[in-house]
Amino acid sequence: MVTLKEVAQEAGVSAQTASRAVSGKGYVAAETRARVNAAVRRLGYAPNRVASSMATGRTLSIGMVVPDISYSFFPEIVLGAETEARRAGYNLILCNTAESDEQERRVIEFLHEARVDGIIMGGARLPDSELLMALTVHRHFVSINHPVPPELGGSIRSDHVRGIAQAVDHLLQSGRRTLAYMSGPEHIYAAQERLRGFMQAIRNAGLPLDPTLIVPYAANLAAGHRSLREWLGAGEVGTDGWHEERATLGQRGALRLLREHPSVDGVICYDDLIAVGALQACAQLGLRVPDDVAISGCNDLPIASQVTPRLTTQRIPRYQMGATAARMLIERIGGCAACGEVVLQHQLIVRESAPAPARMEREPLHDVMLAVA
Repeated sequence: MVTLKEVAQEAGVSAQTASRAVSGKGYVAAETRARVNAAVRRLGYAPNRVASSMATGRTLSIGMVVPDISYSFFPEIVLGAETEARRAGYNLILCNTAESDEQERRVIEFLHEARVDGIIMGGARLPDSELLMALTVHRHFVSINHPVPPELGGSIRSDHVRGIAQAVDHLLQSGRRTLAYMSGPEHIYAAQERLRGFMQAIRNAGLPLDPTLIVPYAANLAAGHRSLREWLGAGEVGTDGWHEERATLGQRGALRLLREHPSVDGVICYDDLIAVGALQACAQLGLRVPDDVAISGCNDLPIASQVTPRLTTQRIPRYQMGATAARMLIERIGGCAACGEVVLQHQLIVRESAPAPARMEREPLHDVMLAVA
């Protein structure tokens, strides 16, 4: 195995200079760095990361945990985190928990055993008390869309309450008078906050809050519904049945809602997948969107602009969320205890499923973006 000392001899420099050139830390003249890099290539030198981590206490690796990488909300977050980590000289280890509490515990422990320098939790599913206890084995961590006490870790989240409130205001200004809400999974922080935003916005508008117009997530699930982990365990992810179940999420709950409450003329959904299901339900019932019912989603997933009519939704800066989480984690690894919480804002993206109020109808026929103030 080629040593750094042999690289230094080949390049005609000291071992300290060769070390600075290879690690990129400290000043090395451009011509000297080029000689060292040429020697590295000729000799086939590879840094001993194990020895380096023992000497510095760092592995220059960070872990990232997401609940469902197949859900198109997460890949852009991962891309932002990985790009920012790589820019800072870190490698990112991605782990998918398949929305399993047991797997989430196992992954957190695995990343500790792998001696990562820190961990990014992207949408944790464990209960708060258990999550914080599990994460205490890591010296540094940042949580996305699941706030943690600032003295323990950093937090990156979007303002779900204000985002949903703007969607409510948009539909009311558009002339809608009976609004319903289709909820997300009750154990997820984002779903809890978006529901709170809807209820708060309805009350602030001086309207009665009818609990029968709030559709629980479970109303969308057919008998025999399987979790992602169960689909994976059966080896059936990617089959027709798996795609069918995902493609019709929201349809069952929306059908029941609109049959039982024909006065509903506006539906705000936890996310775009549920909103697409609501579009399907309207088509099945012969209701026109947006003439009879306006529908608004959330997250601005790719499908939102691919269906007909295109979905009005809320855009969350997912790439920025991942990049910010990685920067915050690396700063905390470096000793920045002040790096506590960042809150990112939603943008309301107005499309055909819930068009703008009459005073805005003369806008060009492209997406209208309204930033949450």
